[in-house]
Amino acid sequence: MNERQLLKIAKALSDGTRLRLLREIAASGEISCGELASRFPVAQPTVSHHLKVLEEAGLVAARREGQFHYYRAVAERLEAFREALAASFCPPVPTR
Repeated sequence: MNERQLLKIAKALSDGTRLRLLREIAASGEISCGELASRFPVAQPTVSHHLKVLEEAGLVAARREGQFHYYRAVAERLEAFREALAASFCPPVPTR
């Protein structure tokens, strides 16, 4: 993961609502935008905006079924972010 991607994800997660949305999505496996909106004290268009930011960062994937959008967390992207972040602050110790 390059630095630009790392920064894009960090920026997406810097908003508390987006972080909570991502946690909710990850815990649910897959969830509709409408269901997410009902769980948060923000308007549905605001939830949609936050989901767009998370999707652009590659943290969630969406699928459309009729008029509904369903979201799931992209575990591989989260793991790559975790590894890149750890490597940024804790470089590997050389083995002897």
